[in-house]
Order: sequence, then structure tokens, then C-alpha cells
Amino acid sequence: MFILDNSITQLPKNHLPKVIGFVPAFNSEKFILRTLEALANQTYQNFEIWICDDASTDATSRICRNYCEEDPRFKFFHNEQNQGWWNTSLRFWSTCAELSDYCFFHPHDDIPDPDFIFDQVNLLEQNPDATLCVPGIRNTHFDGRSSETIHSELGVSSRLSKRIVPLVKWEMTDWWAAYHGIHRSKFIPKVLPVKPLRFGEKEFALDLIWLIKMASQGPFVCADRILFEKNYSQKTLSGQWKYNFINRSAVYLAMAEEVIKMSLPISEKSAILNAIVQKAAASIGNKIKLSK
Repeated sequence: MFILDNSITQLPKNHLPKVIGFVPAFNSEKFILRTLEALANQTYQNFEIWICDDASTDATSRICRNYCEEDPRFKFFHNEQNQGWWNTSLRFWSTCAELSDYCFFHPHDDIPDPDFIFDQVNLLEQNPDATLCVPGIRNTHFDGRSSETIHSELGVSSRLSKRIVPLVKWEMTDWWAAYHGIHRSKFIPKVLPVKPLRFGEKEFALDLIWLIKMASQGPFVCADRILFEKNYSQKTLSGQWKYNFINRSAVYLAMAEEVIKMSLPISEKSAILNAIVQKAAASIGNKIKLSK
């Protein structure tokens, strides 16, 4: 179990770890500037932000390009054809990891706290075996609803099955905060690739598969305060996904396939696979009841 000492320490000025964040942007002219300004106002010093416009049809590309021309910490990329958030993200996960000590994925409408990078790098430096940091999350919905979650146990166990089983059970509130946290770059090549689902919505919950693979590489560490605001508009991609029987079944299959490939003791692998089977069986049972 990790000791979650979140007291702010002074990171050594002569070697601040390099951090690269990447922002896939699409048709976000109404809010992207606010996101970029919040990233620019980070208290941490040694970071870059890479922005990739995914063939937007509005002014997103112009706004991002202009911002990058004025701030040398920001770099602009552009897809001539729309690649989708997952394909774009995989490419940037790989490249950013090669050139940094830590990296992170940042949605185009999320707003980070000024200490978003500093606090998480501080925790990861204190806990050198941690694969990623789980930031506290504030969810803000277009209809005015709001909620906050600060995790203390997500992925922190030294025992692998205890890290992964809560993820495959899909029951932990706001588990996706971990995907939005800062990741230790050296583990990214061990996680890639994360392939699309075999059926259903091919990109549905692939961030969960990603986290399961990261948890197989080592424990997480959790921040003890809210470090970013996740904003949900009517067009937010995750809000449009259907949490139906077909999509969930595809995710359970993907989970099982990844766990089977892991080099684990039989007892650990069995515990994880048993949890997946139980969840899949419950989903099938609910489907049968509803069809009667």
C-alpha cells in the first residue's frame, strides 16, 4: 500500500522531470481557449502541451494554431482527415512518452487546477513504483448538476488482483479520473497497443482497458484534492456512448483477452477472470429478465 503523502515539497530545480500533455481537439471553438489558458497557467515549469486538431469544421484549428505561435511551450498538429479521439490519442501517447518522463491526455473541454501537473509529479516522484497518479475530479454537467470524487484506494494495492478487480467490476465511481491523470512515460510502451472492441461501439470504454493494463504494470497513487474539472456538454463523446448489453459485453471480452495475455500467477489471474465472468453473467441475466 502506498503512503499518500500529498504535502507539497520543492522539486529539485536543477532537474524537473519533463512532462508532455496532449489535447485532441475537435469542433471546440466555443471553449478551447479557456482550456489552453488553464494549461498555460500551470505552476509547474518543465512542461509542453501538444494540441492536435482532428480536422475540425469550425475555427478550432485557427484558435489553436494562433495560441501555439504565441507560447513556445505549446505545439500544434493537424489531422487532414478526422481520425477519431482514440486513434489520435494512441499516436500521441506513444510519441509523448518517448520524449518525456511523464505524460498525460487532456480532453479539449476539461479545466485543470493550476497545480494539476505539480501536485501529481510531486506524488509520482515520492512513489517511484507508481505507474500513474489519480487526480481528484469535479464533474460539471450542462444541466447544472455537479459532483466531486477524491479517490484514496483506486489501484493503490501492492497486490495486482486487488488493483484490477475493482476496475473490471466497473463499480468504482469516477474511475476515469485515473485515465486523465499523469502517467509515468516508461510504462506507456508496455500498455500499447489498446485495440478497438471486437463489436459494438469500437471505442467504448477503451480508457478502462487502458487502466487495467496500466494497473498490471504497478500501483497507482492518489491525490487528495480536486485537480481538474471535467465538463460534460450535450455533445461530449462519453455522454453519447450507450451503456447497453452489446457494448458492455464487448468490454468484458476485451478485459478477459487482456488478462489472459498477462504474465501472472495462476491464483491472481483466476481471481481477475472470475470477477469478469461474474459481471458478464450478471449482465446476461439482466438481459434475459428484461426480454421476458
